[in-house]
Amino acid sequence: MRSLMLVLVCALSVSARCVKRQATNNQAPVIQKAAVSQVTPQTGPRRKLLEESSAGSGNLTNALPNSTGQGDQSSDQDVDGTSTSTSNDSDKDASNTQDTIPSSTPSGGPGDQSSVEGTSSTSGDDSDNDTSSMDDTTTTSADSGKDSSNDSSNDSSNGSSDGSSSTDSTSAEGGFANQTMSTEISPSTGGGGGSGSCGSMKSVCFNSGMQPSMFDQMKSASHWITFGLDIPGGAPSPRAKQAHIPMMAFESHVADAVKLVNGPDAPEWLLTFNEPDHSYMFLTPTMNGAEAAKAIQPLLDQPGTKTKFVAPGPAFWTEPFLEEFFAACKCKDFFSAYNMHSYTAEAENVIKDIEAYHSKWSDKPIWITELAPGGCGKSPEKVGQFFKDVFKFSKDSGYVDKVMWNTGNQIDPKDTNVCDSWLVDGSGKPGPLLEIFESMDCS
Repeated sequence: MRSLMLVLVCALSVSARCVKRQATNNQAPVIQKAAVSQVTPQTGPRRKLLEESSAGSGNLTNALPNSTGQGDQSSDQDVDGTSTSTSNDSDKDASNTQDTIPSSTPSGGPGDQSSVEGTSSTSGDDSDNDTSSMDDTTTTSADSGKDSSNDSSNDSSNGSSDGSSSTDSTSAEGGFANQTMSTEISPSTGGGGGSGSCGSMKSVCFNSGMQPSMFDQMKSASHWITFGLDIPGGAPSPRAKQAHIPMMAFESHVADAVKLVNGPDAPEWLLTFNEPDHSYMFLTPTMNGAEAAKAIQPLLDQPGTKTKFVAPGPAFWTEPFLEEFFAACKCKDFFSAYNMHSYTAEAENVIKDIEAYHSKWSDKPIWITELAPGGCGKSPEKVGQFFKDVFKFSKDSGYVDKVMWNTGNQIDPKDTNVCDSWLVDGSGKPGPLLEIFESMDCS
């Protein structure tokens, strides 16, 4: 009898352990799914904003906890676009060395990424004039930030002596032709347009939790973005409203973007798909090039008449996403600029990546909409020098029209792409880098 009882006890014990293990295995996905499903679309943590934006709310900035759209991208890339080292988030492909707050790096970011992309919201209230006023007294085009010092022989754009720049591509691919772009630069919006001035190139990328009043502290900035079509965080000042560039970050934003560019408040510029080839913290949807081409078709059909468009910004610009996208949509000439993200730690390697990107896509100006030295633990002086070096190169290049410092606001410290690069903290209090940003003149 005792032997029989021991056998029964052992059997029950083994069964209990099996049941417990099975329950644990079955619970993991349920918990994970619940965590994602609880992310609601509204202004709040960046994660919420992402979830909301991807669901079609148009406001991502406040939905996600992190700003960058790329995984941890503190590693560098060679000029040929291949990775030499990589430090990625668990949700980022190990091949990506750069994005967020993603391009070599993804935009609006994953896990340890601080990509603003995918999680912020932007408003469609940008001016539809080529010389839109950034405040009550200044006029600045949302277009190219080049000044007259740029060489007119540059294959991307030509700088004129009056401080305006233009890009004209009449190729008939897909029936689209680039629009002429011009810029008037005023000292009160970031520079006087002369040698050593950043002009309208100097801009900021914000992430979840941003308030428009934060941008008002960045008086030398020309423009700002988040990851959606609307401005989050309350009513903006006239300057903040005018300086905002909306983003059609996801496929779910396309219908509202079409309404925006065909409406009375059509923006001068619209950014399209943010790191469609990467899911930020597994919260944002992904698309391959062909899927993105299909998704953007309504906008190609109804682009309005006042807005210029920036091409999608892939997280991994060394991959063939853009080639596949343009081949499928036949819409390369629909866009007036390319989009790149970088979280490479050293400025000299960022510069090599920019040059490599330009050698690959040289027919239009480049916008770097997410820039930060990936990784944590750097001093404000080191971070400031990184930005000074990249901004100076970009200004002198003649083909980089906008560079956006990521991040304007401090976010989740787990987003290691931007943990050292915030300008104001979560409450809007200036950090040590704000003064460096304000004094930076790109010389």
